[in-house]
Amino acid sequence: MNDIFDFGRFGKLFVYECRNYLPRYIKGMVVFASFLVAAWLFTIASEYPFDSRTNFITVLFFFAIFLSPYFVYKEMNNRKKGYFYAMLPASTFEKLLSMTLVSVVVVPAVVYLSLSVTDVLLYALSCAGAGYFTGLEFCNPFNLLTDVDIVNLKWNFGDELAALFSGKHIVLWCVMNISVVMMFNSIFRKHKIIKTLLFNMAVQFLFQIAVIFFAVWFPEATERFADWVEHFLTDYTPGELLTMIDNTVLLVNTLVTVVALTITYFRIKRVNY
Repeated sequence: MNDIFDFGRFGKLFVYECRNYLPRYIKGMVVFASFLVAAWLFTIASEYPFDSRTNFITVLFFFAIFLSPYFVYKEMNNRKKGYFYAMLPASTFEKLLSMTLVSVVVVPAVVYLSLSVTDVLLYALSCAGAGYFTGLEFCNPFNLLTDVDIVNLKWNFGDELAALFSGKHIVLWCVMNISVVMMFNSIFRKHKIIKTLLFNMAVQFLFQIAVIFFAVWFPEATERFADWVEHFLTDYTPGELLTMIDNTVLLVNTLVTVVALTITYFRIKRVNY
């Protein structure tokens, strides 16, 4: 069992990675905090109140955490510098768990703290007469939309479906996307971000081509599928539909996360230098 997981060994690995990657955290904090400062300075130059900064902070937050594995663990499969990561005295599972905790917990916490502290400092400067802050309001990036009362709200598929993307679903969505980024980071050795974008664009393009091909060559099946969807939406109440959609989203996020982490595990275990 010690060959798979040992609390003491894992603890040393996690603390080591947090300390060793601290300079990279600091660089990330400075970079993304500077974007917030730049936006604030722009409001001073234009004399326009910075009243949408919570949305701006949310965008910076998600952008930072989704890119973090590419920078924090960029050398884990590098042919020249990856030996050091491979020689760390820890099992593959411990490395994967530490990488997941750093990417999912540590980096988001550091980014959120840096953006919040910068926001407070800019608000203090505005109170001193510099800038045009409209008020201090801590941003919660995991609550973009307000929950909807399914019982009392009239059925509106678009509005109620949007309500799913708040709170826990945004957290799960973030974990899924970070896991996928970790996977691509372990697969690609160079130009990781560009290759990831090109891969996703190719998958979306092929999916759209497949849908168009199916609709053109199998019109009767497409029509039957559309009729099935229409009957499906009318056979259930709004609450039942949202419950099914909620469970489906949860299942898909979980499956994608498990698959991505599994691939990352085997990449860490079998990477060649």
